[in-house]
Amino acid sequence: MPKPLKQKCLICSQLTTKKARLLHGQEGDRCWDDKYCHNRRSFYRKLARTSNEKNTINTVVLKPQENYFAILLLYRDSGERPLHALGAELWLGQAPTFRLQSVHCFGLTAGAIREYTQQVLEAFSLASGINLNKYKDIFEISPERCPVRPCPLHPDD
Repeated sequence: MPKPLKQKCLICSQLTTKKARLLHGQEGDRCWDDKYCHNRRSFYRKLARTSNEKNTINTVVLKPQENYFAILLLYRDSGERPLHALGAELWLGQAPTFRLQSVHCFGLTAGAIREYTQQVLEAFSLASGINLNKYKDIFEISPERCPVRPCPLHPDD
């Protein structure tokens, strides 16, 4: 029956020879043996490499069909709080293609905001060459993360 593998030697095999000798030589724990350790470290490195190759799982990459979609970003606290700022993005598949520069909504009525978001959809439709009539998703983000500068929430920026 073969000898069991030593965890200490497996860890040591991943170190450089210089570090291993320093750690396990005369200044270290004195387990380094010039007669055996070079070959033993080589054996353990090869063992680790082949076991990693055996445990590798092949990955299949399958891209979904790419479609355009628009998302609306609303910067406001949850609940019935007023809208601080808004932004929008047009995505194609997994990546954004167009981004509306976020704007503050101070003094805008709900009707003016609705009209503005429709204008954004029309601009995205023109830019992409497809007809967008609604947002795929709406995300509510904390006003603390407002990207517009200057901003009353971030006077130091």
